[in-house]
Amino acid sequence: MSKFKTYAIILLLTNLVAPGLFAKEAILYGIDIKAQASDFFSRKGIDAEVLISDKRSFFACPEGLEFAPKIQGDWRTIKVYCNGKKWKLILRTNASHSQISNEEDQIYTHKNTAIILTKNMSKGEVIEKSDLELVSVENTNTFAVFSDFNNLIGKKVTTNLSKGTIVKSRHVKYLNKVNKDETVIIVVGNKKISVVTYGLAMSAGQIGDMITVKNIESNNTFKAIVLDEKKVTPLTNM
Repeated sequence: MSKFKTYAIILLLTNLVAPGLFAKEAILYGIDIKAQASDFFSRKGIDAEVLISDKRSFFACPEGLEFAPKIQGDWRTIKVYCNGKKWKLILRTNASHSQISNEEDQIYTHKNTAIILTKNMSKGEVIEKSDLELVSVENTNTFAVFSDFNNLIGKKVTTNLSKGTIVKSRHVKYLNKVNKDETVIIVVGNKKISVVTYGLAMSAGQIGDMITVKNIESNNTFKAIVLDEKKVTPLTNM
């Protein structure tokens, strides 16, 4: 084979193969990710937009992108997958709070309940049942919350609280059934026979608390258990 023919064959092969070898690979831009994400969010009923520069570039994803929340039910941070090219991104969105995308997410994120306030309350105000409402809450965080009205009724609010606030332990305190320097009824005996006298509370307490009481007649002090409002029984009687 002459050198001319050999050169011609090499040139032909170069023209046929080179375009496939050196062709510029397609690029995926931030604006493309936004568009695909917008379509995904729209179909899922999620109010969010990906926060990314329109000009930021990535390897193309011929099969289309997939989206998922980084934390179940919380669309403020998402994972973006390209299974065909086996790459993924972590991106932020402008979602203002956790968005529920479907029924499965709703079951997951709303399986806990908590009590909220139905009105604004001022520091020192006593909670009544009408001030409370039991609602579903997300379980992305662990709260010291209440789910039983009886654990809150009669408590005092320790700070000003707005309507809709999830009531936590730090927001309230129990009203004492017995206050210091208050006259109390001392009940001694059992269900069949009991003796009632009066005393002076030397300390405050709630139901079940042990406090110090002074007998008004004898001036003797003793330990007593708070039974109810302004009512105690000596510890030895328990």
